[in-house]
Amino acid sequence: MPKSSGFRPEHQLTDSQFGEVTITERAIADIVGLTVLECYGVVGMASPGLYRGVARLLTRDRLHQGIRVERGKEQLKIELYIIVEYGLNVAEVAGNVRSQVAYNVEQTTRLRVSDLHIHVQGVRVGNE
Repeated sequence: MPKSSGFRPEHQLTDSQFGEVTITERAIADIVGLTVLECYGVVGMASPGLYRGVARLLTRDRLHQGIRVERGKEQLKIELYIIVEYGLNVAEVAGNVRSQVAYNVEQTTRLRVSDLHIHVQGVRVGNE
């Protein structure tokens, strides 16, 4: 497989006589997105920018658009854009999302999450 021009969209996890295992940033974003949707109080993922002043709720097949993953040597920086259910404590929901995402990503990829920024893009009633 030819090497790219400096940008590596994956992280090599293991290298042995049988080959190597790599994980792409898209796969990490999928892990993050699915974890976020399981968190209590999250209505869904949002696009990073506001559309006409309103947060746009992303469909399940576009979850990765509300997630940015940046990789260091053995660590990850993640930014999330979420929409929270109306009436809940936003700080508690964000704290729960932070702990669940960090735990699942670290357990699944064996990479440390060094930074995890959560941007609450909006508040909605239930799953409208």
